[in-house]
Amino acid sequence: MKKGKKIKVLIVDDHKMIRDGLRVMLEMQQDKYFFSIDEASSGEEGVEMAKQKVYDIILMDYQLTGISGAEAARAIMEYNPKSKILTLSNYNEYVYINKMINEAKVQGYILKNVGPEELIRAIESIIGNKHYYSNEIALNLLSSGESDANYTRLKNKEAVEVLLSKREKQILKLIGDEYTNEEIAEKLSIGKRTVETHRQNIMLKLNVKNSVGLIKVAFEVLAQKA
Repeated sequence: MKKGKKIKVLIVDDHKMIRDGLRVMLEMQQDKYFFSIDEASSGEEGVEMAKQKVYDIILMDYQLTGISGAEAARAIMEYNPKSKILTLSNYNEYVYINKMINEAKVQGYILKNVGPEELIRAIESIIGNKHYYSNEIALNLLSSGESDANYTRLKNKEAVEVLLSKREKQILKLIGDEYTNEEIAEKLSIGKRTVETHRQNIMLKLNVKNSVGLIKVAFEVLAQKA
């Protein structure tokens, strides 16, 4: 997005303190983006406002007065399937994540304790037609065992971007290029044991149980970036 680009935002949250806090966080970025912000204090109000005006992104709480965030998101998506919705919630349990991501089909889910930088990254990703999940949410999705399209997309591509450090991404790419641990260590000028530790951390973060699974993920990610 270009500097100074106007972004129309709707904040749907039944706590004024949260709405005010989000407004302040967004206005801190006014040198980079110009945020035009509207607010709704209930799910029903959010749905009506989204029907009357097209927003670039809607920031939606899950727990709302009246209908839930999932119900509001579904109603908005039924009216305008191209709507882009980012969930901001205090809930990190899979039951809530599933309702928003897999049932309501929102494009992102982050926790309310995120800082301004991650909030902006999430907004940029979703406006750019990508999905975004904070680390804890991504881990919950990966450990859920779900096999739907959202889960598969997250596992194959976005989990790598969200969960792995820069060094871990380097090592995953080299694994996909069929380098051994010894060759990776030499290429990156680090110890073999360090490579092994990174490898185990990558497997844990991506919920991969063995080297075959890790190589499969590496190949898929490389193919998607080719």
